[in-house]
Amino acid sequence: MSNLAFEAPVRVAFKSRVVIQGPSGSGLTWTSLRMARGMGGTVGVVDTNRGSAALYAEHFDFVHLPMNSGNPELLIEALAVAAEQRIDTLIVDSATMYWSGRGGLIAQVDHLTLNKYNGNNNKAWGETRGLEQKLFDALLSFPGHLIVTLRTRADYQLQDLGEGRMGVVKYGTKPEQRDNFDADFHFTLSLDMAHAGTVTKSRVLDVPVGAVVEEPGEDLGNVIAEWLGNGDPVPDAIDIRDQALDPAMTDDDLRELHRLAAKANLLRAAVLNEHREVEALGALIVREGEQAKKENRRAARPAAAPAQPAAEAQDGPPMPDNVLDDKLFVAQWAHAIAVIGGEDAEQDLHTVETNLRQEKADGTVSQNDYAHLYRLLEQRRASLDLPYGQPNTTAGAA
Repeated sequence: MSNLAFEAPVRVAFKSRVVIQGPSGSGLTWTSLRMARGMGGTVGVVDTNRGSAALYAEHFDFVHLPMNSGNPELLIEALAVAAEQRIDTLIVDSATMYWSGRGGLIAQVDHLTLNKYNGNNNKAWGETRGLEQKLFDALLSFPGHLIVTLRTRADYQLQDLGEGRMGVVKYGTKPEQRDNFDADFHFTLSLDMAHAGTVTKSRVLDVPVGAVVEEPGEDLGNVIAEWLGNGDPVPDAIDIRDQALDPAMTDDDLRELHRLAAKANLLRAAVLNEHREVEALGALIVREGEQAKKENRRAARPAAAPAQPAAEAQDGPPMPDNVLDDKLFVAQWAHAIAVIGGEDAEQDLHTVETNLRQEKADGTVSQNDYAHLYRLLEQRRASLDLPYGQPNTTAGAA
C-alpha cells in the first residue's frame, strides 16, 4: 500500500543559496562580503585563498576560518561548526579548492586510481562519489544563508571548422567545479573583470536571468534574502539536534522528530553531536531513537482530561498524597476521572476514554489497571446520567 499523497503546496521560508563565479581578479571575495552584509546577521568566511579575506577586515565585520586543504571532510566539519556558532551567513571562498585543489576530490580520485585501482579511473570515481554527495548535502542543509564562490577558466572545445577540418575553439568560460554545480542553488551571478555581475540562474522573481548588476553588493543580497525568506518558518537543524539529544525524548518522540527533519530536508545536515564530532542529523536522531528504545523511555503522562474549576468539580475525592511510584499514574487517571463534571463532562470523559485506549494499545497500562480505570470511567458516566461509551470486550473480560 502506497503512502504517497499529493497535497497543496505551502510557501516556506528558504535560506539563500548563492553561487558567485568569475575569473581571478573579478572581485569574488569583495562581492561576496558585500552581499553577505546585505543578507544580515553574523557573517563567517571559510577562506581557502591563503587567508586573503582578512585583507578586508577593516571594511567588513566577519569571523574568519582560513583553510589550506581541499579535503571535503574539512569543509563538512567547518559547516557543522558554523551551524553550532549560529553564523547567519556563511561564505565559502572558494569552493574550487574542494574540487581541484590540494586534497580535493580530483586529487583523491587520482590517488585512488594510481594506488588502489591500477589505473581504473571509473572505480576511483565510484568510491569518491559518496563523499562528493555528502559535501553537497552538508552545503545545501546549512541552517543559514550560504554564498559559494567559484573561480572560472577559459573553456575550450573541439569543433568542426568545415571542409573536414577540426579545431580547438575557445568557448567562453566555465567554473572550476563539477558540471551543474549550481543545480540546487537559488541564484548564480557571473562576474566580469569590470566587477559587473550577470545573473545566469535565478529563482528570485525580482532579479531575473539575464539581468546585469553593476558592482553587486548589499542591495542585491538583501533582495535575494527577503524574497526567498518570505514564507512559513522551517525548523532549524541545531534546534532539532538539541531536541534529539534531550534524554527525556522517547522512541516515538524521535520518530516524529525524524519525520520533521525529513520534511525540512535536514536529515543530511552536518551537526556536532554530544561529543563534538561531526554527524549527519538523521543518523544522530536514529542513534538516539535506538538508545531510547534500549532504555525503554516512557513519555511523561499528562492528566487524561483538564481538571474542572472547583465550582464544577462535583463529588470527586482529593488526590491521594501517598501513592507508590509504580501506581502513581493509575491514581492520577482515577483522580482525573473523578473530578470531571460540568457542561463539557461528556466530551472530557470521551477524551479520557480515547487516551486510555491509546495507553493500552501502547502497552503502558497493564490489563488489570486498564479494566479498573475503564470501570471507573463508566461509573462516572452513570453518576452524571451520561450515555455509556461503546462496548469494550477487553475491559469486560478482565
